[in-house]
Amino acid sequence: MKTEFVDVNETRKNLVVEIESDVVDQEIDKVARDYGKAARIPGFRPGKVPSKVVRQRFRDQILHDVAHGLIPRAVDEALRERGVEPVDTPDIKDVVVEEGQPLKFTASFDTVPPIDPGDYGMIRLQRASQYVSESAIDQALEGLRERSARYEPVEARGVELGDSVLMDLVRTARDQPAIVLTDADAPVASDGPKSDNHQNVTVDVGATANPRGSTTSCWGSSRAPRRRSTSGTRTTTRSRSLRGRR
Repeated sequence: MKTEFVDVNETRKNLVVEIESDVVDQEIDKVARDYGKAARIPGFRPGKVPSKVVRQRFRDQILHDVAHGLIPRAVDEALRERGVEPVDTPDIKDVVVEEGQPLKFTASFDTVPPIDPGDYGMIRLQRASQYVSESAIDQALEGLRERSARYEPVEARGVELGDSVLMDLVRTARDQPAIVLTDADAPVASDGPKSDNHQNVTVDVGATANPRGSTTSCWGSSRAPRRRSTSGTRTTTRSRSLRGRR
């Protein structure tokens, strides 16, 4: 195989390759045999089509497969010999392939430009010191305690601000009529306000995300609230009584 490297510019290179005719003919014979095994031509039994007929009938396809088989291998071999590494797949052009003739083509590609790092022997680096403040440690510990918290019932007092309450909630819209079902299961608008029920809803008393006034009625309830303990794992109980957390 003959190769020639042409420097178009500092990064652009052309590789001109010529593959010997005997290598090309061997590849043509191999590809033609594969076509002969699969060819279905009237007048010939499968796998018994003469090689000359196969080469005539499938000439363009055979030469196409030969080029696609030989060119990538030739390019890889030439680049390894020169120690050149393209930044992208080479662009193949000017392909000439014929039976009994050398296969010729040109591969164009770009390479990484040469880089002069300069004199970096005098550069000194200093590792930045790491300092963890006491407040950061306390914040991390508090986060661990919060993630490991569990709910516990609170005895001998009512619900207070900051507790977690498990309740059955009835929401009523003042400006929308309620929808009821008749015996025929057809929805009919009622004259009363629209309401929906939610069971076992957990609400943090006094949380800013709650609708205004939605939990103030719970304060001071005599039902046992729940407080939160920062040891163990977080658990919840299923109950319709008011509960709180601390």
